[in-house]
Amino acid sequence: MKQLLVGIIFFSIFSCNRHLDPYPDLTGPVIDPSGYLPGEVKSRLETMLLEEEKITTNQVVVYITDKLKEDTIEKESTAVFEKWKLGQKDKDNGILFLLAPNDRKVRIEVGYGLEAVITDLIAKRIIDEIVIPNIKSGNPSLAMLSGTSAILEQLRTNSPTLTNINCPKPFSDTQNDLHHDTIPFLLKEIKPIKSVDFFFCIVPSETQFGIEAITNQIYLNRQKSNSNSKSIVFATSPNSGYIGSITTSPELNWSLSQNKIRSIFRNRYKEKHSGDFTNFTYLAFLDMLDHIKHNQKIVLEKGTGIYDPFDSLESFSYERAGETIRQIETDYKIGIQILFLDTKPKLLSEAKKYHDLAFGKSSGITLLFSLNQKELIVYTDENSKIQGLNQTNSIPIVNRTLSEIVSNAIASDLKIADIDWMCIRSAEGIDTYLNMLRYQQDLGKEEISNSASFNGDSKNKIKEPHFLFQFFFMLMFFVTWVGLIAGEGILFFYGLIFIVGQILRSKVTILNDSPNLYNTVLIFLAAILCYLIVSFFRKIGWASKVSSGTQGFFTPSSSGSSSSSGYRSSSSSYSGGGGRSGGGGASGSW
Repeated sequence: MKQLLVGIIFFSIFSCNRHLDPYPDLTGPVIDPSGYLPGEVKSRLETMLLEEEKITTNQVVVYITDKLKEDTIEKESTAVFEKWKLGQKDKDNGILFLLAPNDRKVRIEVGYGLEAVITDLIAKRIIDEIVIPNIKSGNPSLAMLSGTSAILEQLRTNSPTLTNINCPKPFSDTQNDLHHDTIPFLLKEIKPIKSVDFFFCIVPSETQFGIEAITNQIYLNRQKSNSNSKSIVFATSPNSGYIGSITTSPELNWSLSQNKIRSIFRNRYKEKHSGDFTNFTYLAFLDMLDHIKHNQKIVLEKGTGIYDPFDSLESFSYERAGETIRQIETDYKIGIQILFLDTKPKLLSEAKKYHDLAFGKSSGITLLFSLNQKELIVYTDENSKIQGLNQTNSIPIVNRTLSEIVSNAIASDLKIADIDWMCIRSAEGIDTYLNMLRYQQDLGKEEISNSASFNGDSKNKIKEPHFLFQFFFMLMFFVTWVGLIAGEGILFFYGLIFIVGQILRSKVTILNDSPNLYNTVLIFLAAILCYLIVSFFRKIGWASKVSSGTQGFFTPSSSGSSSSSGYRSSSSSYSGGGGRSGGGGASGSW
């Protein structure tokens, strides 16, 4: 009898096949399961691609796979594109940049709506002239960065940079576009800064993406020869009304955020208008040095608000976060200060020092962003309290909970070193926590206790089935869960029907004295009902919808708060927008 029961159990489980999806879920703009790219390069790609999607809604995704699952890279790219549904549904503006290094193949798959912009010829040139040469030379990181930059540049300008440019020496002006004494002056300015390697170039780029691709290329080439040094690559071009780009080591990302780098060149209105390329380059370089040297005098007075003596923030973030802080101080009668400073390694003592200076024994919250340590600390003390809604009680602030909420709020922006949005979202995180704290304390938590007692004769008690059936019942929870994730209706409905049958037996008097017989009947009855339900769904065409829906529902996402911006970021469940592949693009091998 036991052998029969065991056979029934295993037959019921393994007769339901679970089809494993060979492709990973879309969790961000760069999918690299094997870690082929260094973390720094992956972060740079994510920053570029998220920004492109934010500005234009074009969804470009880089996918690196260990081994092709299909017999050709064209079939694989189409299958992945269709699974992820890249691009917007009404625009079909998605692009898949697929690299299979072990198979020595690469492909750019273009969505239907972008085939007129990224033509097969352009895609082929990007692969043949940028990606493959860099891979052959042993620099796959540069291949992916430069190839991605060329794709983005083509999307914006229809003119990708297809040539590799390098600086022949650390400070180069090969075309003599600057006044002859400019470079000696710049060398004099950087002399006191001995901890950073500088590279300065004047390049003939026509577009912003082109010059960014060049600075990325120079930076990666330098890091390849000396990976331990902090590096800054500064480049400007006299074309297209004067443009520039700066690429830095990760240690300097907070001091020179992407927004700040853009503002360094964008604010040179006078030089652009007068056609003074020398001053455009020279003053932009000096602005960059000011952010690196952090030599402004720091004066902190008692009070609240945002302290940014190194001018790390753009005006929009300063104003928006400041408005949130003022509203918090009005609503909760508590002081808030957010500091952006260079600090000593012991952040806790630094935060305490500035907190005591600003608030003393008053109620306050201090957020300290350490620009040189690239860390954030939230500090409160025993005096940090807010008033309840009835104004009669004081509610203490729990530092640990506040820190978690603020950390979650800035998680996505921290990943791409967007210090402006980190400032905004940290202020919003404080507001969220204080609002939650006040209402939880004043309104209280509703406690719902459902207790039931069963009093009756022993004849009414339900007998327990054999331990194998008990084990089978517990196993059905796992089977149901697997069926839901995999989108397998047979597994899901079989487990669900069996569980419902067991619950029904506990509520209704059905074969109470014969639990083993009941479970045996239920095993076969669940199989029959499961077959009928799945057949019905297949007949009406719901099977594929249920499968794709359940798989997408369980797509993993990184921790982070919900973003108020209108684009998908790495903190939310990153997904495609329903776009289609047009079948266009190009492939290459080496």
